[in-house]
Amino acid sequence: MVTAWAFSLVFPFLLTAVLLQAIAAAWGVNLKSRAPALMLVLIAACLVLVPVKGLPLGRWMISFNANFSIPLTAILFSRVVDRFFGIRVLDERAVSTCWFISLTAGIVLYPMALGLTRWDPYAAGWGFSWLFVIAFAVTVILLAVKNRFGIVLIAAILAYNLGFLESTNLWDYLVDPFLAVTACVGIGAKCRARSAE
Repeated sequence: MVTAWAFSLVFPFLLTAVLLQAIAAAWGVNLKSRAPALMLVLIAACLVLVPVKGLPLGRWMISFNANFSIPLTAILFSRVVDRFFGIRVLDERAVSTCWFISLTAGIVLYPMALGLTRWDPYAAGWGFSWLFVIAFAVTVILLAVKNRFGIVLIAAILAYNLGFLESTNLWDYLVDPFLAVTACVGIGAKCRARSAE
């Protein structure tokens, strides 16, 4: 459980780093130089670790969402690394694949949570089931076509096996409500950009 508690600070740290990067970029700070990058990383870490009523501030994000998925964490990680070092961990193809798979997973999973159907796909995440078979098959296909999102799915499965999240359900490692909404916005923005061309 210590691993899950510690990993729960990773997403808030990355989100804080992305927000600080946006503020610094708006002020014209060169994020590619070492000093500003190190300063932003230290500020983000301090903000996430500062105690508020006995808990690090980063842990308070759990009240908004109990488990931020591995793909959403990977998207943030990729963005932070890209802005600091100019390295695209996840290329455009991988991000588009993430949006499509995450939106599809959200469409499958969340109608039950909203009471729109009696079928409970969330139960498939508790033990070996069709969800594991589909996740494995999609991962193999993505790796075969050299899509970097396949590596993110491997990371999600490894994180599940190592208990990186407080949840023991595979769905929580693959998708979360914020990722599904972000995917919807990302796909919408991409469609709007294509129609404007």
